[in-house]
Amino acid sequence: MQNERKRILAMLENGTITTDEALTLLEKLGQMKQVETKQVTEDTYTSHEQKAESEKVEVGPIDETKPDSDGKRRAQPSMDEFLEDLRTDFSTVGDRFMQFMQTAVQKVKSFDFETPFGNSVVFNHTMTKTAAGIQELIVDIDNGKLTVHTSEDEEVRAEFTVKAYTSDSEEKARADFLDKLLFVNDEGKMRISSDLKMIQVNVELFIPKKDYERISARLLNGSFKMKDVVAEKVRVKTANGKIEISSLTFKDGEFETANGAINLTGMTGDRLEAEAFNGRVYIDGAVKDVEAKSLNGHVVVTTTDSAAEKIEAKTMSGSVEIYIPSDVALSGEIASNMGRLDLQLDDINRTAEQEQLLHRTIRFKKDVEGNSSPLHIFGEAKTGSVLVCYNAKPE
Repeated sequence: MQNERKRILAMLENGTITTDEALTLLEKLGQMKQVETKQVTEDTYTSHEQKAESEKVEVGPIDETKPDSDGKRRAQPSMDEFLEDLRTDFSTVGDRFMQFMQTAVQKVKSFDFETPFGNSVVFNHTMTKTAAGIQELIVDIDNGKLTVHTSEDEEVRAEFTVKAYTSDSEEKARADFLDKLLFVNDEGKMRISSDLKMIQVNVELFIPKKDYERISARLLNGSFKMKDVVAEKVRVKTANGKIEISSLTFKDGEFETANGAINLTGMTGDRLEAEAFNGRVYIDGAVKDVEAKSLNGHVVVTTTDSAAEKIEAKTMSGSVEIYIPSDVALSGEIASNMGRLDLQLDDINRTAEQEQLLHRTIRFKKDVEGNSSPLHIFGEAKTGSVLVCYNAKPE
């Protein structure tokens, strides 16, 4: 029986059968196991009675009682025990899937992106442009890190640290870098671009401290850092690298990384989206509308805005934590397939609780006098726990 169960789970992992088909097969396997157990028990009972001929075993319902070796009657294993075994089996499948994905990601992370082609030529280069009329900042770097600072100067200054892997001399490497570099003030749009995949370009960018209409950064292989910036729209995307931002004031923000963590602190804004394929997502600030997702990593969202409207936090492998003000009206739902649901809100009304096979859900609501627009909450973790809690009161 154990081998058959492993075979069914292997077929599910390989995609040969669907989840529903696997559930059906495992249920039938459990019933067959109960039948075989009953047959063995009946044979033992018959031998004690010293009957010459074996009797035919009739299969009864799952909850039917049967005699044991002492002639007493005992109950069949309950369906709850079978379902618990089934949850354990699917938890194992989920763990194996995430281990496979983590192994693949680890191979990418272990690749030497810093010096993939051996020795390099390293040099520094600084460029400046007048900041007159600049309302937008657009940065596009294929290979390198970007750090954005604010300053009191009325100019844009970029300090480049360049590593060239295909040049034998610094002069040739510098010429190649400058030939491909874009650094211009394009009618109010400050554009910085480097599409050199064989040359690593790390940028320390200093911009005037002012309000911007848009800040956009796209990185292929590198991390992003920014601090003390005010912009109406902010877009940051990297394929390999973490995103770290602190003290950002905005209206609309989108942050995405395929491999790396997202750490956003001191945020003040209206709408924020953050998504990581492999990495933790951490958001803390006064934000009205938040959507945070991670396929493989914890998701932690904290809002201190009493006028917050929505928080949606999801993860496939990891836990979800949501922290909210205690004086807001609420309408929410938390769900998990295999983890714990922890609703640490003493003054809410639980409107519905469901526990189905491999899925648990709690819906809740809280009314506040004078507040007709509740904060909508949805937290979901496939394999981990979900926690909703009020913000800690300042001492």
